[in-house]
Parts: sequence; structure tokens; C-alpha cells
Amino acid sequence: MASLGVKVITPILTAGKIRAAPAGAATRRGARTSAFTLVEMIVVVAIMTLGLSLFLGLNHRQRESLVWRTKLRELQVFFKAARSHAILQRKTNDCLFNPESGGLREQLDRRRVLLGPGVEIELNAAQQALLAAAAGCGAAPAAAIQAEVSLLTFYADGGAAGGPLRVFGQRSQAEFTVNPLTGGITFTERLKDDGAGR
Repeated sequence: MASLGVKVITPILTAGKIRAAPAGAATRRGARTSAFTLVEMIVVVAIMTLGLSLFLGLNHRQRESLVWRTKLRELQVFFKAARSHAILQRKTNDCLFNPESGGLREQLDRRRVLLGPGVEIELNAAQQALLAAAAGCGAAPAAAIQAEVSLLTFYADGGAAGGPLRVFGQRSQAEFTVNPLTGGITFTERLKDDGAGR
């Protein structure tokens, strides 16, 4: 009958009275109640954005912590290897630090470790005086850049001298201690003091 131009009217009961409504009105009203509103969509997107930002922030801090701890382990392995080379070659082995390049190297094996950005080593007064003397002795600037200072020394009998060695990162600091009799290296880590004088 719809092809003859007859309009189908469905009755709607409102407050006890029957009134006629167009044929598609019930489906339009039903579709409108099952969809999300703009406010609901904005709230969902805001919650998802907040959760993602929290996750990425924690992930960045964890990555920084992983890089820091990896660097500490790398330094510990470097010092243990320097001790082993001193014992095996039966010679004194110095671990030399170049403050300009931020690198450490062994005297015997020539192995090198770079500290990387954001990692610093604290030098004691005697080490700073040695560097100042090397830089101020009238040497050429290229020679001053190559000035190195001994941080730790390992002996052929397994003993060691030097330390404690303080290493500072962006949020943490570590202290390497060396046993003078056995040459054993240990380190302790803690959060950086804001008032620490370096």
C-alpha cells in the first residue's frame, strides 16, 4: 500500500490520549538513546589521555633508572677487570680519568669506559690539584685536554689504593669503595642530596 501513496500512522499513547506519529519516529528516538553523547566521548578521551600520560611518564623514569644502573654495573665490571689484569700481568694498574672527555681507561689493557651524559665523578682535593698543575704548567691546550688523574690503583698482589669514588647521576648518586687488602669493589646507591656540595 505504500506504493499507492498511503501514509502509515502508528499511534503513540501520551498521558492517556492517543496521538498519531510518523512511521519512522519510533526508530529515530530509539537510535538517539543508544548513541554516545559528545560529553561522554570527551570524558572517555580525557581518561584515556590521562592514563597514557601516566604510563609514559613512569616508563621514562624507569628507562632513566635502567640506564643509570647499567652504567654503575659497567663501572664495577671495569674496575674488577682492572684488578684482574693487575694480578695476571703482575704489574700495577691505574684506572685513569680524563675529566674533559668523561672517560676512564686502564693503564695496562687500555680498555676504556665513557661515563656518558649526566654522569659525573667527584674528584678529591689532591686529584683536583694534580689536574690544576697539569693544566697550569704552561703546556699546550691539547696537552691540557689529555690531563688524566688516577682514581684507583690495583696492585699485583690483589690489593688496591684509592677511593671512595663518588659518582653522580641526574637523580641518584653512588659510592664505590675498594677494599685495600683484597681489591674488592662494592658500591652503594642512594638518591642525590639536594644540598650536597660537589
